[in-house]
Amino acid sequence: MLRSEQAILRYQFSTGKVLPDQLRQGRHDHYLRAARTMIDIYRRGIGQTRQHLHGRVESVLSRLPDCPPRRIAAFCKLLDDRAEYHGDRRAARQLRQKLFALGAELHPLVAKSEGLFEHTFEAARQRASQELGRPWSEIEAQLFADVIELQTLREFPEIENPVDLLSQYNLAQYQACLYKATSMSVIAKSEFKTILRHAKLAGLMHRIELREQPRRYLFVFDGPTSMLRQTWRYGIRFACLLPKLLTLPDWELQAKVLGPKQRLFTLDLSPAHGLRSPLASPEEFDSQQEAEIAEVWEQIQPAGWRMEREAEVLFQGQTVLTPDFVLWHQDHAKPVYVEFIGFWTPEYLAEKAVRLRQFCQTPAGASQPPNWILIFPKRSQGTAEPDWPDVPRLELGNRFDPHKLVAIAEELLGIESRTDKPQPDR
Repeated sequence: MLRSEQAILRYQFSTGKVLPDQLRQGRHDHYLRAARTMIDIYRRGIGQTRQHLHGRVESVLSRLPDCPPRRIAAFCKLLDDRAEYHGDRRAARQLRQKLFALGAELHPLVAKSEGLFEHTFEAARQRASQELGRPWSEIEAQLFADVIELQTLREFPEIENPVDLLSQYNLAQYQACLYKATSMSVIAKSEFKTILRHAKLAGLMHRIELREQPRRYLFVFDGPTSMLRQTWRYGIRFACLLPKLLTLPDWELQAKVLGPKQRLFTLDLSPAHGLRSPLASPEEFDSQQEAEIAEVWEQIQPAGWRMEREAEVLFQGQTVLTPDFVLWHQDHAKPVYVEFIGFWTPEYLAEKAVRLRQFCQTPAGASQPPNWILIFPKRSQGTAEPDWPDVPRLELGNRFDPHKLVAIAEELLGIESRTDKPQPDR
């Protein structure tokens, strides 16, 4: 990610919007050639100092008529983030001590031996190479590895497409804008579990609201800046969530960003803005058996029923649970939640059982508990089980049967079944 001094933000006082810098297709096509040249500079720059590489990148971008200094610094930072430099501070300090001690014995050193001055720089370098057992080029490259500008490039990964570098620049500018965000909200129509999982990994506090017509969820992430004092630490957490959010469909982001004169500006973002994430899209299912359940359901689809994956978010304060599947009958508004209990660690299953018992209870203000069905894979005899909630169960055999699941759901909803109903296991 960029540093704050490399961010380019445009504040619209009339609309209250903040617009991060973004290179766009068509208008900025001339940056493609520059990106290709910059990548080649780093790819061929093994052994060169960071300072030298930055100078060459600046010479490329400064020729463009619309490239301000901050944009140049931003590209240097992004290229450096991909690169690997020699940078062992302790080793550099110890190497200098050895080298200077050796040089002191030969003092004074001269460029050309003459009269009393017999010790030359070249002879000192050869002696240093012999005593340290390393070629002088390697010694010189690591001599000032603790000075950032003088660190030498050790490795640079191959970047085949210069578009990737420009896409990374656009993403980094939006991330840098979020450094000063006091709050962020996301409206999503799907992938709720993924959003919550990565918000938790980023250490974000959240609250959730259900929005109807169309049905969607509002996730509000509040930072301490909204209550206490300005700090960028929480804004960086907002920025860390953004690349994962970009891999998901059907969402809208809005953030409140502190701008000039301590005024709050609004940042809007959605998939329509065209930002690309360097991360891969998440796996659709958490396990192979979940995927098989969804596949078999799509093949059979019992009449009058539909099943949606992770279509509801249940929350009680900061405790959140997203059922694996939700069953809906065409004549009933009340859903049936379905959770698949896979093979996980005993600690994970025990924690999951506690959360399920919490969400299977009758909510405050309700007259009846929610409808739940737990699906279990066939387990070996004698396997210790946590204290699961007292709700209907379906144990999988060799193949998942949607009609058995529907029969249990019909009993829960009081629907007269057209097929023989299996007795739910408890």
